[in-house]
Amino acid sequence: MHKVSSLLAAMIFGLVPSVLQVLSEEWGGTAQAGYYEGKTIKVIEGRRPGGTGSLRTHITVKYLVKYLGGKTTTVIQYMPGGGGTGAANQIAKVAKKDGLTLGNVSSGVLSNAILGARGVRYDLDDFVLLGSGSPGGATTISIRPALKIDSVEKLKAYKGLRFANRSVGHSMYVRDRLTAFVLELDNPIWVLGYNDAEIRLALERGEADASFGGIAGLLRESPHWIRDGFTFPVYMKDSKGQGSEAYPKFTQGNPSLDQFADTQTKKALLALHYATTPGGSIFFVHKDIPPAALKDLDEAFEKIWRDKQFAEEYERITNQAASPMTGKDYMRLVQNRPRDPKILDLYKELIGGGPMPKSR
Repeated sequence: MHKVSSLLAAMIFGLVPSVLQVLSEEWGGTAQAGYYEGKTIKVIEGRRPGGTGSLRTHITVKYLVKYLGGKTTTVIQYMPGGGGTGAANQIAKVAKKDGLTLGNVSSGVLSNAILGARGVRYDLDDFVLLGSGSPGGATTISIRPALKIDSVEKLKAYKGLRFANRSVGHSMYVRDRLTAFVLELDNPIWVLGYNDAEIRLALERGEADASFGGIAGLLRESPHWIRDGFTFPVYMKDSKGQGSEAYPKFTQGNPSLDQFADTQTKKALLALHYATTPGGSIFFVHKDIPPAALKDLDEAFEKIWRDKQFAEEYERITNQAASPMTGKDYMRLVQNRPRDPKILDLYKELIGGGPMPKSR
């Protein structure tokens, strides 16, 4: 247990290297040995280390080893960029189909495939989704104190708001763009290429003005923002409909973005977003791995999502209650998405790297 605890502590303080090996000798015999007996699993993570998504991944991997048993070893390799597209491409086109390479990405990888985003070389049918520990939780726009933008009205009146974010296609970039579209912001600007820690520094130093992020991560990494006068004039619910009320320590009373969807187009875009970018850190594997491997993985993940100890540790480490979504839950959302071609084209334009489309 000491090795895992040390690992989590290192992650919290930003000390995780780009490629990390996790040994779990103390849990090697808790499950009956099967396909993964004595093997090493590589988890390709479509993000940089240190953020909330990375924490979710490490906690879940710890319990995956517990339920696979057989002294399984895991290696986590970071492959950021494109909202997880690179990691998904790697699983689909490069990695061996032996069950020893899993992926973990933000749910933006679902919308990227559905909408045929640039750089996508995979199809959702290539994968079996294994689920995540939560739908990601509610998210909020954070704005640096000097701007004193403490209401949606002031936000809409401001010209040239500079958003700091990770990359085109990242789930938080998508939320930035949706917010700008729905609220019809005046000439918003995006500055990309930051990781989570760099985004926080950019806002604190005035290099950028705003960014979307998870409320749970904000309370864990930057609780001083609330004391220091950062403003959070609007938030977005998660795919299960939970909002800022789920976080009592966060600023209460601000509206959700849904309240400003004043046209059918805006409402349809938000509905498509919730269906195709439902949040969470999704585990997946190629569908063509050996049946024995898929059986063991399915059973292990089902046990993780029901494990009370996992839920307690997940909440303690991420500052967010576990609310697991299975792979079937994700596919159900995707299958029930709006399918109007005009809305699909507009959403694709919106989440891309080009100019903002005009609100309609």
